[in-house]
Amino acid sequence: MRFIQIPLFVALLALCGCGKDAQSTEAKEERNPLIKQGQAYMEIKDYGKAEDAFKKAIENDPRMARPYLDLATIYHQYQPDYVSSIFYYKRYLELRPDSEKSEFINEQIQKVQIALANAILTQSGAVRAIKERDQLRKENTELKRQLAARPKATTRPKTATQITPKKSVTETIPKSAGSTQTTHQIYTVVSGDNLTRIANKFYGTDDYEAIYQANRDRMKSPGDRRVGQTLIIPNP
Repeated sequence: MRFIQIPLFVALLALCGCGKDAQSTEAKEERNPLIKQGQAYMEIKDYGKAEDAFKKAIENDPRMARPYLDLATIYHQYQPDYVSSIFYYKRYLELRPDSEKSEFINEQIQKVQIALANAILTQSGAVRAIKERDQLRKENTELKRQLAARPKATTRPKTATQITPKKSVTETIPKSAGSTQTTHQIYTVVSGDNLTRIANKFYGTDDYEAIYQANRDRMKSPGDRRVGQTLIIPNP
C-alpha cells in the first residue's frame, strides 16, 4: 500500500530548515560529510551507496540522529524493509524527542506499520481468504433474497379420481376361464375403516349402498364391520 504524494526525502529536507540555524544540532549533523554524501546519493537515486554512507556515519557517531531518519526513509520508500524502517524512525525519535519533525515521523511510522501488516496478510494468504469469505457472504445474501422473492407453491387437494386403494389390503379375484373381466374385488377391513371411507377409496364418493347390499349376508347393518373382515366391492 502506498501513501506517497511527495518523496519523503524532499519532505524531510523541507521540515529540517537546513542552514537557518547554524548552531542547532540538526544543522551541524547535516553538515557532516557522510550525511551530505548520503543525501547526494539519494538525489541521484543511488540508494545502496546512500545507505552505506548513513550507516558509516552511525558507526562514527551512534548518537547522531540524522542518519537514522535518512535510513528510515530509504527502507520505507525506496528499498522496502518495513521492520528496519520502523526501527530507524523510532531510534531517531529516541535521540531527538523534541524534534519539530516528531509529528510527521509518527505519521510515517503508522503508514509503515499498515504497509507491513498488509504485506504479512498477503504472504500468508489471509487477504485472499478474507475476499473469498466476503464473496460467499454476498452470494448467500443474494440467494436468500431470490428465495424470498419466489411465490409460495400452493398444494392442490387430491380429487376423488386420484385416490386409489392400497394394494396391501386389496386382492383381486382371478378371472374365470371364460370371463373377460372381474365383476368385483375383495377388500380387507383395516383399523379406522367404515363403509363411507371404503366407498371413497373405490368410488370417490360417500355412497356405500352398493357395498352394503353386496355384503348383506355378512353385515347386519352398515356399521357392522370389524378389522380383518373381508368385503365384496362391486366394480362401479
